[in-house]
Amino acid sequence: MRCFGFLSFFIVIFTCFSACRQEQNKADTVRLMRLDALLTTHPGAVSDSLKNINADHLNDYNNAYFYLLDIIAKDKNYFNFTSDSLIIKVVDKLSKYSNKQPATYARSLMYQGIVRYRMHVTDSTTYQPLKEANTIFGALTPPDLKNQYLCLYYLSQIHEKNNNIDQAKVYLTEAAQVAQQIGDTSYLYSAYSGIFWLDINRSDFKEAKHYLDLITNYMLSTDEYVISFKNMQSVYFERTGQYNKSLALEQQLLQLKSKPEYKNTLITNYYNISKAYCKLNQPDSTLKYAALSVQAIRDTSYHLNYLYYLNLAQAACKSGDYRLSVYGYEKTYELLSHHLDKKLDTKILELEKKYNLTASENTTLRLRNRMIVLGAVVLLMLVVIIMLIQHLFRQKQIKTLTEQRNKALESEKLLLHDKQLRLTAENSRNEQELIKTQLILSFFQQVSKQNLEIKKLLYDLKINTYIEGNKVVYNRISEEYNSFNRESKITETDMFIDDVLLKLTGITAEDARKLNKSERLLLLLLTLNTSNHEMAVLFNTSSDSIRNRKVKLKKKMEQAQIQLKKQLTYLI
Repeated sequence: MRCFGFLSFFIVIFTCFSACRQEQNKADTVRLMRLDALLTTHPGAVSDSLKNINADHLNDYNNAYFYLLDIIAKDKNYFNFTSDSLIIKVVDKLSKYSNKQPATYARSLMYQGIVRYRMHVTDSTTYQPLKEANTIFGALTPPDLKNQYLCLYYLSQIHEKNNNIDQAKVYLTEAAQVAQQIGDTSYLYSAYSGIFWLDINRSDFKEAKHYLDLITNYMLSTDEYVISFKNMQSVYFERTGQYNKSLALEQQLLQLKSKPEYKNTLITNYYNISKAYCKLNQPDSTLKYAALSVQAIRDTSYHLNYLYYLNLAQAACKSGDYRLSVYGYEKTYELLSHHLDKKLDTKILELEKKYNLTASENTTLRLRNRMIVLGAVVLLMLVVIIMLIQHLFRQKQIKTLTEQRNKALESEKLLLHDKQLRLTAENSRNEQELIKTQLILSFFQQVSKQNLEIKKLLYDLKINTYIEGNKVVYNRISEEYNSFNRESKITETDMFIDDVLLKLTGITAEDARKLNKSERLLLLLLTLNTSNHEMAVLFNTSSDSIRNRKVKLKKKMEQAQIQLKKQLTYLI
């Protein structure tokens, strides 16, 4: 009893602890959901708030949810991702909740693709999770259109990076359709802008003009949108040979970008102006803006900057400044050569990243594994204790159930005994009826056999040649033969009534009327399992005649669609 009391106390404590823990988990989830709602508008504040939460104290789902929010907040704050190991762990944890929390799991897949895209990885390892996430978002009720738009947008970007321009346009067109369902002009502007640049790269200027006109319906008055739109117009005019219009737009862009925050974006405008002057055959202006574009370079190691140095070299060569031209070609060569070496190094680093984690990540994993083992041991102890308690309760229940079962068995025995007595009495009555029927048939058979012998004797006497000569004796014998034949013939009224036939065979009264009296008698005898020989005696005929009558009866019943009881169908 003392042990049982201790176990009961332990169960109460454990139950209270579990209930408190569940409440705490719910509170943690609600807190994370509130931060999630602020991600779009205040990602910086969310990052700061997450720093005040200890992720190690969260349960498995909330821990993964915490790190997912941290990754999303960092992405929105333009964080430079150098590893995807954390998002891989998040996806692995949330995959266990893919049925209960499909939207959260899909977001983790989406950001697995986005993080890898930020790391300039545009192969199948980036494409696949985005594709899977897009499928899940589309299957939700209602579908998560905003995240579905992001998946489609990045799938388009991946195809564009791999020079699959046509497939990239397919995804962006689908993204534009989703944006129309959302009703967000910024999403539509982004999708149509992306399609415009794809058409420009394909030199499909008719389609590019179509989307350029569409964009005017979704423009906002902010400087960012105006600059973006004028830049698209300038490129369209430059690619279609309208250099004066392109140059005028670039000059307008320089004025719009006079604010300090646009200082680092002037490089493309200088470059475009230089190219426009080159097309207009104005070498001095070409060289001037080519030099300005080179001066605006901030990252001297960025490989695409070779375009600015190459433009400077070509412009200087046309203007006769060969020293400056040589300088431009040298810088172009350095950047392209450095880019080739860096590209090879990147491939090696990617291979290392696939098979190794950093030392700090390995340490974290070891500590986490220890906590998992400790938790498993504690859980095992709790399971053993609970099983012991359940065993004690089960023993008590078994004892009670055994007593109840014994009582039920005694009652059942009495009921079975009474039932057996009733069945014995009923069987006895059935046996008596069967014996009575068999005796009657036996006696009737003997009488019929004797009648048949007498009839045969009279028939033999009738055909005797000696007796035929004596007309008095012959007539007397013929009269007796005919009288005996009439009186010994079996009729239906002598044997049964229609109610008995209906009860034994299961046919309806209407079906019974379709048979004549002789056929009804034959059917009744069949239900009593009377043999052909016995029926031949009763009908005062031969066994072959009985077989013929049975065939005719069966054919008539089939034509009249008369149905017997299922267990009697084999008799006919």
